[in-house]
Amino acid sequence: MFSNIGNKIRVLAKVICIIGIVCSAIAGVVVMIIGFVMLGKRQTSGTGVLLIFLGIFYAGLGALFSWIGSFVLYGFGQLVHSVQNLESRICDSVPDGYYGAPVAPAPGAYMPEEKVCPSCGSVNSANSKFCEKCGQTL
Repeated sequence: MFSNIGNKIRVLAKVICIIGIVCSAIAGVVVMIIGFVMLGKRQTSGTGVLLIFLGIFYAGLGALFSWIGSFVLYGFGQLVHSVQNLESRICDSVPDGYYGAPVAPAPGAYMPEEKVCPSCGSVNSANSKFCEKCGQTL
């Protein structure tokens, strides 16, 4: 249900934009029709002209605001989609069992690139040929 949510939000933004534009156009036409009906009657002709202009105004501005308003929702969907892509790329490139930046070893901890003296147990650098403490061959 929540997989690929970024694309679903973007599709929702498009659908809401289209529905808003269509509803604004229908409402504007209805107001204009009422204006034309009132224009036919002599006593309400001024109101009829006003309703015709309001219908045109409502249809145009309603469609414009619906289109502009969908930018926010579409942008949010794009942001979610981009974060999901970034997360999948990061998770695919990180080896299993890796949970953060490498941590420096504690002092005296055994490192694989170091050599341990078999005689005294002292930790020596990887390029040592002899133990630094007792002189034993490594």
